[in-house]
Amino acid sequence: MKKRTSKLIMLLLGLSLLAGCFKTPSSEKPPVSSEQPPVTSVTTEEPPVSSEEPSEPPVSSEEPLSSEVEPGEPIKLGDAAAALADPNEMYLQVGEKVNLTYARIVDNVPRIQFTVEDGVAYDALKLFVKFPGEVGKRYKVNAAFTAAAAFTGTINGERFDFIRGENNLEFYYDELENEVSIAFVFGFNEEGLGLKANNITFGEVSISERVYDDPETTLAVDGDISDWSNLKAFENTVGVHSNTAEVKHKSVDFYASLTSTGLYLAAEAYHDILIEESEHWWQSTNFEIFIKGNNQYWVSARKVDGAFTKRDNVTEAAMVTTPLTGEGVANFRTIAEMFIANANLPEAAVVGGEIRVGFAWKTDGDLLDNGEAAGGGLDCYWVPKGTWTNNADQTFVTINGIFKQTQLTFEPTTMTIDGDLTDWEEKAAYTTNKIYIEGSDATNHKNVTFMAFLNDEGLFLAALAHHDVLINNEEMWHSNTNFEFFLNGGNQYYVTAAGQVSYGKGIIVTQAYKGEPYAEYESVAEFFIPRWALPEGDMHRVGFAWKTNGDTATGLGGSGGGPDAWWFEAGHFPNNADEQYYVTAEGLFRTDPTPAP
Repeated sequence: MKKRTSKLIMLLLGLSLLAGCFKTPSSEKPPVSSEQPPVTSVTTEEPPVSSEEPSEPPVSSEEPLSSEVEPGEPIKLGDAAAALADPNEMYLQVGEKVNLTYARIVDNVPRIQFTVEDGVAYDALKLFVKFPGEVGKRYKVNAAFTAAAAFTGTINGERFDFIRGENNLEFYYDELENEVSIAFVFGFNEEGLGLKANNITFGEVSISERVYDDPETTLAVDGDISDWSNLKAFENTVGVHSNTAEVKHKSVDFYASLTSTGLYLAAEAYHDILIEESEHWWQSTNFEIFIKGNNQYWVSARKVDGAFTKRDNVTEAAMVTTPLTGEGVANFRTIAEMFIANANLPEAAVVGGEIRVGFAWKTDGDLLDNGEAAGGGLDCYWVPKGTWTNNADQTFVTINGIFKQTQLTFEPTTMTIDGDLTDWEEKAAYTTNKIYIEGSDATNHKNVTFMAFLNDEGLFLAALAHHDVLINNEEMWHSNTNFEFFLNGGNQYYVTAAGQVSYGKGIIVTQAYKGEPYAEYESVAEFFIPRWALPEGDMHRVGFAWKTNGDTATGLGGSGGGPDAWWFEAGHFPNNADEQYYVTAEGLFRTDPTPAP
């Protein structure tokens, strides 16, 4: 691996931090004077409230709360906009039911102590900082701090689990114009680990510009992932990690980079069971991926003539297993790597420097939770949460790694994707060449109209639905109200009422419905896929469905016409290529509109 020395950016150290909010502290901790509130011991679970603490938090940056001048400077209060306007300064945004008992910087060491009341929002305490980095560059942050209580928070939207006591943190951020460098939320989410009282003292912080190796010349398939460590792709990963005591010693991390010659992939797994002798590859320990839907590739520990095995369409592979010893560690560490040359990738799989890939690690009987299989429960199929191997939840891989959302932009100019069908009204795809379905009997007030057409820019699709249930706050896309379609067979796309979009540009706009026949809601879904992301041709096949869990209709294609929440036309199963509709520049058709020769 090439070695390079990163250019140290003295943003937080010495002269660069004129405001002093994140300067490197001295090796000695500042003494606690009689004028300074006592520091809560980090060995307590919750910081006790001292009888000497002020009755109000130090909210002003100008005046102390008592007649005596306290040492240091109060940490400023404000939001992200305040931090943007005042680089190098730490700003705290304090919401309801959060009581700051101490928030000052003494001898360059910031300390924040707070309590919370019942019902406090998880994001009621945030910290913002804007560093004067160069826009467009990436920076590495190393930080040390001490917490009185363990907690889970987010930094720039990424989850971090902090222990009680000393924490050493490493993360990266991209310097962007008009965005803060660091947004630190002291709680995780309203469904999980929320905000709780704490006492946090910040220590040494350093920032350096991140300089990367080139994956085009660095990567080799040899069962050693050290050549990944200085790539941007090493930072953009997915994996399965558990917090369950019995299995948290096991884990898997997946890495990928799409280069000009093909796709490099790696898995680093810590596992308790190793199977090498089996009749079939999938019965042994294996690293499996799917590309662009259901195109499968794998490398397996199954031995043939003393060597591991791989699928023929894998150009190169390596699999190296090392036994581990010691208390609290897994029995094995395995590095599995694959390289798939461009010639062995599925046809038209690479779009705009991006490819769809689903990842899994498997050993029969070796269980791990906190993944996507078994609803997040214990399972031997280790799939990263929020992804799946062979459907629309596949991740997006670029030269810079793995992403759960596309890194491409989709903004048409001939139509506006805004949930308003006014710009459709003069088109045959809106007036005549569309598909309308409705429920039967007591559900005949539930209906959906599907629309689509092709133009030089791409494929435009829409749905107008009247329904009784709206779900727009679930983490998993399919648990929300959604418009789903399959393109040219089994290629799945979706947009949800929660704003989740599989690929392309999509939106659902919902309002209360006052029309007849009566339904609770009217929703408009719109979707766009550009021409360059489609197969060639002026006609494609598409299958549609509208779905909200619990909102059943009868007389449609699901459940043999019985109650079903998946609304599609009987005889037109959405992902059955032979039953999909035909879409052209003129709209949707049940049968091929091409004139017979």
